[in-house]
Amino acid sequence: MKTRLRLFLGILACWLLWPTGGEGGYLNAPEAVFSYALDLEKQSDHKRAATEFGRYVSAGRGGSEQAFPRLEEAMFRLAVNLAQANETDGALRAFSELGAAYPKSPFIPMALLRMGLIYERAGAREEAVRRYQRLAEMGMDTELSALSRLRLAWLSMGKPGEEEVARGHLLAVDHPKMKEPVHDLLLELDRLPQLPYRDPWISGLLSAAVPGAGHLYLNRPEDAGVALLSNGLLLAGTIQAFSKGISGLGAALGVVELGWYSGTIFSAVSLTHKQNQRIREDHLNHIWQLQQPKIETIGLEMEWRY
Repeated sequence: MKTRLRLFLGILACWLLWPTGGEGGYLNAPEAVFSYALDLEKQSDHKRAATEFGRYVSAGRGGSEQAFPRLEEAMFRLAVNLAQANETDGALRAFSELGAAYPKSPFIPMALLRMGLIYERAGAREEAVRRYQRLAEMGMDTELSALSRLRLAWLSMGKPGEEEVARGHLLAVDHPKMKEPVHDLLLELDRLPQLPYRDPWISGLLSAAVPGAGHLYLNRPEDAGVALLSNGLLLAGTIQAFSKGISGLGAALGVVELGWYSGTIFSAVSLTHKQNQRIREDHLNHIWQLQQPKIETIGLEMEWRY
């Protein structure tokens, strides 16, 4: 019965709110559209909610503030629901439009946090950092500013060489709800340099001395065997060609062997860096699995506080 009533009200709202034509057609009952969109949002029907909030926003831009008193909120909710519906480009555009129309809106801190999360999940680290940094510096919302500092610290922890930057962000978080995760992350930050990393110099020197030794140092015996065998065969072929007086072939094989030998050294060094980064990421992922319930609770508590 409730479902039918909601459907009826939705159809009635659409009929009442549909532009009637004429000069600058607009919604006749904007609050009904807003309420309907809000109901869809509560049901997690984010795509349809975004459509209805978008209708309210489109009409509100051409209407009066008295007729559309919740335009600012509607613009924010439009962006949020687009993000929830995985329409990230539309969400980023909607958040930007909110900032342009209402630069001092109380929704700006949450909009910046949302934009940062969208960019972070898309792998656009620098764009995420810019949003989090701006939010942290605004000071409009102490909880969200603290959460943005936490995100900045986390991004810095994932990048070798930025440990002190991460520490600075963590020490700047002073919100009481985040004391425990901050304390735990500071401890883990001290453990990062102690992880079982491999030295790129050692792997490179070992490969230079004996092709494949650097890969063996990285516990990659198959790669080590391939490197040793291939370099050995090319070197043997070069020596045999010169010993038989086939200098042209010997020179050609020598050039190939030199390139292969250099590539073996480069491969060992490159793989060392990648393995170290993977060790770091695996450790951080493990930390995040432990910290996520605490941090997500904080984030969700603030995320839907309009």
